[in-house]
Amino acid sequence: MKTALLLLLTTLALTSTEPARAAEPRVDFVPHVKPLLTSRCINCHHSGSMFGQLSLENRAMAFKKRVNGPVIVPGRPDSSALYLVLKMPPKNPKAMPPAGHRVTDREVNLIYDWIKQGADWPEGKAGVIVPMKKDRRVGS
Repeated sequence: MKTALLLLLTTLALTSTEPARAAEPRVDFVPHVKPLLTSRCINCHHSGSMFGQLSLENRAMAFKKRVNGPVIVPGRPDSSALYLVLKMPPKNPKAMPPAGHRVTDREVNLIYDWIKQGADWPEGKAGVIVPMKKDRRVGS
């Protein structure tokens, strides 16, 4: 009896008093992040235009050292320009995207979680983002 009580007290002492938090679902680049960067970012941030001296065409370009600081700091969204410019109010001149449809809160949170989880960005074809071609037909 004494042993059981001692075991119970030891177990309770080792158990955290904080409530258990649900684990964040893993954010995968290809199905979650790549479509967002493709639809909202790549048309301005590719090697042919380089707005802000930034290309998001692949991992090497996105993680390249820049004069203005890092765009993505794995594990640290609050130090990552990508996250910071997406969460800015639309009237801020540095907010992205600068025009058009804003990134939703859900999408901003997705980027936050992805960076917090290490910003895994695959090499090779899976990690390449191609700018979307604009329809150049007359009257379009």
